[in-house]
Amino acid sequence: MAEREIKYRGLKTFQIFNGETNSVWIYGFYLKRGTYGDPGPQAHIFVYENGYEGYRVEAETIGQFTGLLDKDGQEIYEDDIISFDDGKIGVVEFSDGCFVVRYGKRNTLRSLYNIRDWSMKILGNRFENPELLVNPSKKKQERNIHIIEPIPYERTE
Repeated sequence: MAEREIKYRGLKTFQIFNGETNSVWIYGFYLKRGTYGDPGPQAHIFVYENGYEGYRVEAETIGQFTGLLDKDGQEIYEDDIISFDDGKIGVVEFSDGCFVVRYGKRNTLRSLYNIRDWSMKILGNRFENPELLVNPSKKKQERNIHIIEPIPYERTE
């Protein structure tokens, strides 16, 4: 039996000295744990570098590695937005015990392993690139909206 690599990623957001925020993806294994003084269990990604180091990450951004690579050799994770050669764009999700791609106007679900031979490319993810998920026909409709200025009402007596 082939060994499958199980790992996760999560987004860590922190404030730098000048008050700006910065975000970085942390890759490793996932553990939900509490520490002294925390109100409850927190999401952590642990990385092994000369001992284990844990990083608190935003729980909603945690995604598991699917075990597949895109056509450029990048690892595909849950919540990645991928495109196919036929122009379809979808989001990787975990549903009913397997990784799936949700795409199209009807939110079609296809098992990622059934389409792994298709040519897939990662475009981004739903946290950093939500604009990629907007339906192109909606974008066209939004561009065609014209704002009509009201005509000033003049009172005649």
